[in-house]
Amino acid sequence: MIKAVFCQRFFYPFFGVMAISAVLKKSGHSTELVMETSVKKAIAEILRADPNVVLFSTLTATGDFEWSLEVAKQLKRNNPSILTIFGNLHPTLFPEETMAHDAVDILCRGEGEFPVLELSDRLRRGKNYSDIAGLWVRSPAGIAKNPSAVFIEDLDVLPFPDRDLYQKYGFFDNSDSIDVIAGRGCPFHCSFCMNSTLQELFRGKGRFVRKVSPLYMIQELEEVKRKFRPKSIKFSDDLFSAHKGWLKEFSQMYKKRIGLPFLCSVTADTVDDETISWLADAGAYMISMGVETGNEGMRYGLLNKKVADAKFEEAARRIHQHGVKVLTTNIIGFPGETLDNAFETISFNQKIKTDVVYFSVFQPYPQLPLTKKMEASGVFGPIPPAEFNTTFWKGSLLKQDNMDRLVNLHKFFFLVFKFPWLKPVVKFLIQLPPNWFFEQIFIFSYGWQALTSLHRHPLQLLAMALGNLKIFFNTKGASR
Repeated sequence: MIKAVFCQRFFYPFFGVMAISAVLKKSGHSTELVMETSVKKAIAEILRADPNVVLFSTLTATGDFEWSLEVAKQLKRNNPSILTIFGNLHPTLFPEETMAHDAVDILCRGEGEFPVLELSDRLRRGKNYSDIAGLWVRSPAGIAKNPSAVFIEDLDVLPFPDRDLYQKYGFFDNSDSIDVIAGRGCPFHCSFCMNSTLQELFRGKGRFVRKVSPLYMIQELEEVKRKFRPKSIKFSDDLFSAHKGWLKEFSQMYKKRIGLPFLCSVTADTVDDETISWLADAGAYMISMGVETGNEGMRYGLLNKKVADAKFEEAARRIHQHGVKVLTTNIIGFPGETLDNAFETISFNQKIKTDVVYFSVFQPYPQLPLTKKMEASGVFGPIPPAEFNTTFWKGSLLKQDNMDRLVNLHKFFFLVFKFPWLKPVVKFLIQLPPNWFFEQIFIFSYGWQALTSLHRHPLQLLAMALGNLKIFFNTKGASR
């Protein structure tokens, strides 16, 4: 038996971590979780667990990889025999840069369930593991750079995600709402989304968009209900409405066997009155759509999101007609965006009578199509991921004259949306430099929406907030 410890600093259950843990446990290995923002405390917990391998799920340009690398370095000093494995976006996008660090023994590119399982099985048998597809492996002979593994075609072969892993921290003890995922991937090619990058990177490795069967999803939800007794469900799929036939069959089964209110995401051009009626009848209390910007020309051209304003208006009207609330995701701070464009986004949400607004600051994350376009045109110079010093909640790295004002408007987005009469006041306030007080307004408004709209238990929200606010306040700079 191999003992594996997963280590992360974000206070949130990662679906990839739960999936890999479930596969390992099913094959007789043991797993444990360390979820900690302090490097020192993380290392102490890992050493107490005495694992064979430690797995880091690392995002890019968030400080996440750098934090994990520091843990790995100090861990190696204390116990050089522990194997360190890095997975998720950063090593997938930057394998050479990742393996340049001696503290990284192995990296996984792409889906990790079967490569990590094969690695663990070979470790248990004392066999060579340098040729496993999907893994880059460090050895005295050098680094074995194996090709990426093919995608898992039938997701039903996987065991249900291992949510028990997070119960070490009582994560689901006060979970009025539990997040689940019914599939992987998105068929669209928006320029600001990492799915576009990953589609190109893994071209030829199988179908990018896949779903579990309706029956599998229902059975997983029955397990979730039995173990954790949630009052609602959130489907975290990038696009829940990708397959109409699947949606119809699932909705009918969900109403009969689960019956909990739920939130899911759609695109305005992939739903019609029939699909919305199925979702509403099954128990959807809120449906999410990605508006991104209220400027149709920018949405079509800059963002490569070919959805007209009229489609959003029609979808929102239909959703409301079925008694379901509308949540939209919105972004401020795109390259070339004006203040008028940003206010258009707020006004458009008011026009379609959005109930809940999510809003973030655009980040030129490495390898995004939009980032590459900016770099090619000279608008934005390449920035190493380690030098990203902000988050999509906080500031921007783009150097354009109005960016401080756009960042400030982001902090007031909810207030202007909810109270339009505040617009003249906010127009005056955003001329000031970005500051701590504006950030508190954002935190309060975001937290208020989550508390009042998303069926989350206050203690669950508090636990998530305390962990993630440490990261928010540790980023440098309110704007650039």
